[in-house]
Formats: sequence, C-alpha cells, structure tokens
Amino acid sequence: MNARGIALTGASGFVGRHFSQLLAARVVPCETLSRADLASPALVQQLRSASVVVHLAARAHVLRDAATNPAAEFRAANVDLTVRLAEACVAAGVERLVYVSSAGVLGRHSPPGGFTDESEPQPHDEYTVSKLAAERRLAKFSNSVQLVVLRPPLVYGPGAPGNFARMARAVRMEIPLPLGRLNAERSMVSVRNLCDALLVAVDSRDAPGAPMLVCDSERSTVPELLELMAVALGRHARLLNVSPRVLRGALALIGRAADFERLAEPFILRPTRAPTRLGWVPARRLQGEIAWTMQSRSEIKYG
Repeated sequence: MNARGIALTGASGFVGRHFSQLLAARVVPCETLSRADLASPALVQQLRSASVVVHLAARAHVLRDAATNPAAEFRAANVDLTVRLAEACVAAGVERLVYVSSAGVLGRHSPPGGFTDESEPQPHDEYTVSKLAAERRLAKFSNSVQLVVLRPPLVYGPGAPGNFARMARAVRMEIPLPLGRLNAERSMVSVRNLCDALLVAVDSRDAPGAPMLVCDSERSTVPELLELMAVALGRHARLLNVSPRVLRGALALIGRAADFERLAEPFILRPTRAPTRLGWVPARRLQGEIAWTMQSRSEIKYG
C-alpha cells in the first residue's frame, strides 16, 4: 500500500472498532467515513487521499427486525450505498476496494462436506440476499478498481453482538441453557483473526479475484463453545440435555424458529483461496480467543 493510506467505512461498528485499533497500532494512515459521508456529494473528494478503501459499513442481520420493509432497508444500506462507494472509488482513483461480505450467502447451513470457496451461493434471508447482490454489483467494477471480497462467518470477540452476546451473557449469569445436545459443528472467526486477514487483503498483490472465505482453523459445537466461555471465567456451563426436536418446537412456538437453525445446524467452512492467494492462515486459536473475549472488560488495544 502506498502513502495515500486507507479509508474505512463502518469504523464505529464491532469489526470496525477493532480494525481501527489494529491500524493505529501499525501506524497506518486511516480516514474514517460515516454513513452520511457515503451519501455526500463530497465523497469522491474525500477518497482522493486513499489508495485502499475497506468497506465494513452495513445493515447487519437483526434478530428482531422492527423495520416496516426489511428487504428495502437491507437493499438501500447494503447494496445501493456499496455501489455508490464503488463509483466514487473509481472516480477518485482508488486502487483497491476491500469488501466484507458474509459466508451466509452460501446458505443457512452447510452440506455434509461443508462449504468451500467454490460452493454455489444460496442466500436465505434479506440480509444475505443483500450481501450477495452487493458482491455481484461490485464485480462489474473489477476492471476499474482492484476488488477483494472476504466472506467471514459469525465474528466473535469483545463487543460482539447477536446470539454470541446472548450466550456469553447467559454464561456470565449462570443461566441454565437447553443446548446440551446440539452437536453440529460451526465455523466462526475471531475478530482479531479477521482483522489480520483484512490487513493482508489491503496489501497482498494476489488478493483481488473471486470471493474468499475466512474463518478460524478450529470449529466447535454450541455446547463446546459454552464450555469454553465458562472455563474462561473459572466456571462450568449449565447445560440441559433437551432433545433438539423439543427445542425446535419450543422455539417455533415463541416465534424464534430461525434461532434453532443458527444454533443447531452445521455451518462448516473449508477455505482454500485465502491460504493460497493471501498466504493467510489464522494465527490465533479458538480457546485463547474465547478466553480473551470473556475476560475483557472492554476492547483490548492491539500492540
């Protein structure tokens, strides 16, 4: 990367806060762009100081979406603003655009052998539909700007939102959870591993090309994950051995059927492009990253 530096969207979000800290620790020049900046007529001028744009800003998956038209909200935030950013990158002479998509575009749960980089996308909700649509719209700019697309699964770490935060809170409060018989393996990625991959994607000559899966080298079941969380706090997870069939029915009764899919079905990733094109493999192990997450009072700075 040359001296023009990085422009970063989504710096106030979960991944963005961690990536900003990593850039600061490496003394990498970085300008942050807000959502208002993405809609501003001055966007092209703002981007003239950047050689690389890392695009993290998005409307994320919402557990309880109160929007009147969620599909339209996802399309506006995740597709329309992304295309506008790509157009501005071309106009400003930005060399590379790194876009963080989602492994969820491949499907709600993985086939027996797991998803690979070559798996055919099967988006399953408004969020993943919008992320895949953004990928495909961005591909049209690949002759004008170097395009790098990363597809992470669930990202965890201090400050992680969603189901991960709910499980961590339950472990801290020693709440019994009826999840002891969920034995499907799931791939995840530590936010620090993801930030390392982003940093490589910014610089690597071979990064542009087809989308790349990025995940931790280890997988876990939900009970294994909860046990790791508890051990990090010097405790044991309070797991109840409820039949998955009963759990599915109970969640359906309270309008949370999709939660069962997120917890009980396999989601296995087998990346090959990131190791070969980026030369990137995750440096940090699952147990250590869960311990770091559970023991952090706040987001720890990189050093």
